[in-house]
Amino acid sequence: MPSLQILRSKEVLGIDMGSTSVKIVQVSGRNIVRWAYRELDVNLASSDTSPEDRLNAISQVVMEFVAQEKKLPKTASISVSGNSVIVRYVKLPKLTADELKKTIQFEAEPYIPFAIPEVNLSFHILGDLVEDGQPKMETVLVAAKKDLIDQRLGVLTQAKLRPVVIDVDAFTLEGAYDLTHHAAEEAEVALLINIGANVTTMIITENGVSRVVRDVFIAGNSINKSLQRIFDCSFDEAEKLKRKGQILVTPDEKEATLAQDDQDALQISNTIVTVLKDLVAEIQRSLDFYLAQNPDRQVNRILLCGGSANINGISRYFSQELNMNVEVFDPFEGLSGDNLPEPSLRPSFAVAMGLANRREGDT
Repeated sequence: MPSLQILRSKEVLGIDMGSTSVKIVQVSGRNIVRWAYRELDVNLASSDTSPEDRLNAISQVVMEFVAQEKKLPKTASISVSGNSVIVRYVKLPKLTADELKKTIQFEAEPYIPFAIPEVNLSFHILGDLVEDGQPKMETVLVAAKKDLIDQRLGVLTQAKLRPVVIDVDAFTLEGAYDLTHHAAEEAEVALLINIGANVTTMIITENGVSRVVRDVFIAGNSINKSLQRIFDCSFDEAEKLKRKGQILVTPDEKEATLAQDDQDALQISNTIVTVLKDLVAEIQRSLDFYLAQNPDRQVNRILLCGGSANINGISRYFSQELNMNVEVFDPFEGLSGDNLPEPSLRPSFAVAMGLANRREGDT
C-alpha cells in the first residue's frame, strides 16, 4: 500500500475531501472515536465550479470541525485520485528499497506520463520474480501532481493540522476493507468500487495485496448530467431525482411501474441505467484484465461504496449485469462506537475509514 508519506504520528484524522461532501473519521483500534459528515453545496460538484471555490468550501468545513471538537489529534491523513494521479504495476530490475529510493525518478520515467519534476513519487515492492532469466521485482509506482497535493495540504494548513500521509483513494479502500476483516479469508480476491461524484475508483485486492487499480470518469455526476438533460432541470434537482429514484431491475418491477403509469420513475430508471451500462463495461474490463493475468484465480466478492452506492437497486443491477453477487460495503461493520452513522451514510465513509487506519511508519 504505497503512500506519499510526510511525517510520523500516532492516531490521526482520516479526512476525505470529496466533491460533494467531507468525511472525517478517527479510529482507535477497532473503536470509532469520532466521525463527521458534512455536505457541501451540491452545485459545487458541477463542472462549472472552480477548483478554488470547491477547496475554499472544504477548508471552511474542516476548520469548523476542528474548532468545534475537543481533544483532537493534530495530525491528518488525506488522499488523492483522478487524472492527476497515476498508479502503475511494473517489473523493475531487482534493487533494495534503499537503492530504489535513490533511483526512483529514473526508473519511473518510462511509466509516468507527467514530467517527473511536476510529481511526487512513491513505490511499494510487492515481491521478487525472474523474467527471461533476470531477477526482477514487481513494484507499484504512484505519481501524484504536486499542485494537487499542495492544494490538499493547504486545507490542512488552514485548519492547523499536520499531514502524516497522503494516500491514493484506491489504497484507502483496501485499508478500510482490511479493517473490517473482509480480507481474512485465505484465498479471497475482492473488487472494491467507490462511486464518487466525479470519479469511480476500482481496486482488486488479492489476499490483502492490491493487483489492479483504476480510476474511471463515469460516476455520480455523470448520472446527474444525464438527468438534467432528460428532465431539463438544475443540477440540484437532478441530484434529488437520483436520490429518490430507483433502478427497475426485474421485469416485475418494470411492469408494476407501467401499471401505475409512473412515467417519471421509468425515465429516471432508464436514464440511470444508460450511464451505469458504461460503468459496467469498465468494471468488466478490470475483471477481464485481472483474470487474464491470473487465470487460476477468481474474484470472490464485489463491494460498492461511495455516495452513489445508495442509489436504490444499484447492487442488484450490478449483480445482474456482472453475473456475480454485488453488495454494498459498510466500512463500519464489526467496529464499535457511540452514535455511528446511519446505514445510508456508511458507504460514503470507505475512503475516510481507510485514511483513519493509517499509522506512523506506514509505507
